[in-house]
Amino acid sequence: MSPNNYVRLRQICLAAADITETERVFSHVLGLDVCHRSVLDNFGLENIMYAINGCFLEIVAPTKENTAVDRFLARNNGRGGYMAIFDCADMERHKSLAEEAGVDPIYERRNEKADLLQLNPKQTGATMMEFDHHHGDDSMLGHYEWAGDEWHQYVSTEVTGDILGIEITSPDAEARAKLWGHICDRPVGKQDGICEIDLDYGYLRFVDTAGSGPELFTAIDLTARDPEAMKERAQKAGCAITPAGFDFCGVEFRITSAD
Repeated sequence: MSPNNYVRLRQICLAAADITETERVFSHVLGLDVCHRSVLDNFGLENIMYAINGCFLEIVAPTKENTAVDRFLARNNGRGGYMAIFDCADMERHKSLAEEAGVDPIYERRNEKADLLQLNPKQTGATMMEFDHHHGDDSMLGHYEWAGDEWHQYVSTEVTGDILGIEITSPDAEARAKLWGHICDRPVGKQDGICEIDLDYGYLRFVDTAGSGPELFTAIDLTARDPEAMKERAQKAGCAITPAGFDFCGVEFRITSAD
């Protein structure tokens, strides 16, 4: 893909009611320190971020009642990822593609540092999609406005390796994948009955629930230097252990070896 038309899975946002406890668990399990934190009064939330080798894991928590994050937690009983954030070459391109598909923007901003577009999650389904372009450096380890200026010093691969992709479950996964593929400007493939979109970095998988259940962003695939050791860390931190990894903050973290 041309460097003038990249689209990458760059950041994952999860929601939590208690950000202090969530930070305790993630810092222990991932072996990372928070690289950035802030309070966003206009959205009624506070956040923390972890730098995962050029990608980012963000956790948001409501600071006021009846805000978007507060309603999300109540609506889904704490299940599902809150947002998938894509780093792209041209935010306007993805806005146009979303409009073609009948998906409306709910928030957008442009300045000399970064452009931002958030799409209506009621129309995208499963979770909110955000497309950003960060000015000044198009590399994965380049400028990333939302993480501040010092995030590089927090990157470590001693425990956690890379975010590989995410999984969406849907009663009509093929239709959902087709919509997301159109907005991302990428083809949809299918293997073993699962629809997949390969981006310039990361992938999106869509698993069909045979017409039942809610649409949710259900899983994150990531690598670790020692997957079994990470599962042990997660268990000690109080997370539920799954065959593939651990469950925390509304999603399953499925771990494979970084080697």
